[in-house]
Amino acid sequence: MNSFTVDPIIYRGDVYDALNSFTSDIPFFMKSCQNAKGQVLELCCGTGRLTIPLAKAGIDITGLDFTESMLEFARKKASRDHIEIPWVLDDMRNFNLNRKFNLIFIPFNSLQNTYTIEDVERIFDRIKAHLNPGGHFIFSIFNPSLDYIVDCSRNPKVHEVKMPDGRSLTITESCNYDSAHQVNRISWVHKFSDSEKEIPQRLDMRCFFPLEMDALLKYNGWQIIQKFGSFDEDEFKASSPQQIYVCKAM
Repeated sequence: MNSFTVDPIIYRGDVYDALNSFTSDIPFFMKSCQNAKGQVLELCCGTGRLTIPLAKAGIDITGLDFTESMLEFARKKASRDHIEIPWVLDDMRNFNLNRKFNLIFIPFNSLQNTYTIEDVERIFDRIKAHLNPGGHFIFSIFNPSLDYIVDCSRNPKVHEVKMPDGRSLTITESCNYDSAHQVNRISWVHKFSDSEKEIPQRLDMRCFFPLEMDALLKYNGWQIIQKFGSFDEDEFKASSPQQIYVCKAM
């Protein structure tokens, strides 16, 4: 059995926030949470990039993540903003909160760090057990681009970001696609401006192709209410960068 994983540096809150400062998905999730008219659960909430602004807007939201380092960073940010949010350290494959929610969502491709069908089905089951009748389940994943993966395997990409402490971080990205397991094995090499040391990192991301995910949902008792290709709610098509699912239990 192949060992797929995400290396620890991706769970450093300062690095994560420096790499992921975008806000383009917030209006979509804000609208979804407001329409839910009740309690909301965010799975894989990370550093609270979405959780905190949603809570600031009055959403009754709980954030769950399996990484203590990310939750610690989220707690500090929420405390700095004087926002009280329930943070839960748990694994979305087997959590049990003894509560139900009107909306549960998994943002930012986090489902793609789930590598087996069995684990995906466990997640779907846990979500179904925590939804109120008529509640919705929303998640976003990439629409796999084999062109990008092949290009990135031949021509590594270089990303530069500014850290909160003023340092620069250069990340060199390359890809290696494992077609047997549908996993894009991404290699990132981190180099901070104040050090000669290079820090390698693995980020393995399971690719879910559109009809495959449609079938996984159908045969696990989910009805697809809407499927978008972007957070602007564009209709999903071949060139769409995202697959954004809005579902309810059958």
